[in-house]
Amino acid sequence: MFKSHKNDPEFNLEGTIQNVWIKKGKPKFISLLTPLGLFLIKVSKEAVLIGISALAPGYEVKVTGQKKQDLKTGKIKLKADRVISISPPISTLTLSLYKPVQYSYSDTDKKCSVPTAKILICQKSDCRKRGGDAVCKVLQQELAQRGLEEQVTIEKTGCLKKCKSGPNLVILPDKTRYSKVEPEAIPVLIEQHLAGNREEKSTSV
Repeated sequence: MFKSHKNDPEFNLEGTIQNVWIKKGKPKFISLLTPLGLFLIKVSKEAVLIGISALAPGYEVKVTGQKKQDLKTGKIKLKADRVISISPPISTLTLSLYKPVQYSYSDTDKKCSVPTAKILICQKSDCRKRGGDAVCKVLQQELAQRGLEEQVTIEKTGCLKKCKSGPNLVILPDKTRYSKVEPEAIPVLIEQHLAGNREEKSTSV
């Protein structure tokens, strides 16, 4: 739960849009790659676009808005109210929220594909009640969108402990654990931990 303040701290980031998630014809979230790292940013319904008519991957932009901190978890959430174009886009691809893109692979690709990473996700009742099923579904869809089904496996497990902090998941091989995972955070987690698997596949002979 977030407490609203009249004067929430502002953020100001510059970077390249990596992905855009559309819901009901409007941008819902963007992932922005900056010198500080990759950020997931919610786009306000009243957000103003300056110098661009629409958001798309490849745009170099300056994003400003408000940031709020969950007083219980300490997590920071960013909400954009202004997006300013810095340079023309290099791509016009936009991705729909939770709608998988179908990829086709040859038999040779399938034979050569070897899983190099794994995501463990708790399926005990506590985690499922807290959104574990939705997180699992979005994981499958986001991996499919990136063509990572053959490189990354999702393993549904028993209790991973910290049940009250569910949904819980662990990303292998680096053994990074996440609690209170929200579906909107999945794209960023995949980019942070598993993008290398996609690069390995694209450069393999």
